[in-house]
Amino acid sequence: MLEKKCIFIFGPESSGSRLMSKTLAHALDIREFDRWDGSGMICDDTHKVWHESLPAGVIPSFPDVEQMIAEHEKDYSLYFILTTRDITISESSRIARFNKPHSQVHEDSSMAREIMLKLMRSDRKIFIWSYESFMYLGQDYLNLLYRFLDIDSNFMPQLNDGNKVRLLKNRIYFKHSRTIKLIKTIVALIKTRGWHN
Repeated sequence: MLEKKCIFIFGPESSGSRLMSKTLAHALDIREFDRWDGSGMICDDTHKVWHESLPAGVIPSFPDVEQMIAEHEKDYSLYFILTTRDITISESSRIARFNKPHSQVHEDSSMAREIMLKLMRSDRKIFIWSYESFMYLGQDYLNLLYRFLDIDSNFMPQLNDGNKVRLLKNRIYFKHSRTIKLIKTIVALIKTRGWHN
């Protein structure tokens, strides 16, 4: 009998969770990679892929994981993919993309961590997915996940390393900030010494 899979993908916002949701939906022949945005749930008659960011939305909304498990464990084999990314880059991305304050982003990260740790401490089928490892190792790393899920696929999405973009933007921002600070210091020094007269 064909195993009916329900694959939950959980991770902090900006951790590559949508990328994984779209990849797995394609690998399971549920929906082509470019025909789904990776948010929420998608399924066919056999399998289901369910993505939830931790949290979702500008006003933080965390999923009720226990309820999701209770509603699906009777009819499906449950798998959990916990997506991770360098937390500093993840938080920086969230601040830039969603205009969230630093304090909220840090609080969201702490809550996401607790949800993920609770799952890791359970006896559920868990795979820790690293964004950086995927960017570095590529297809062979994805094949590990396919084997874990018992998926027969060689699908590999085109990768674009968001960390490089984020680090470049931060580098430009910090250089700009240092330049502005230097200019302000020079202006203050000129005013103090009266050189502007």
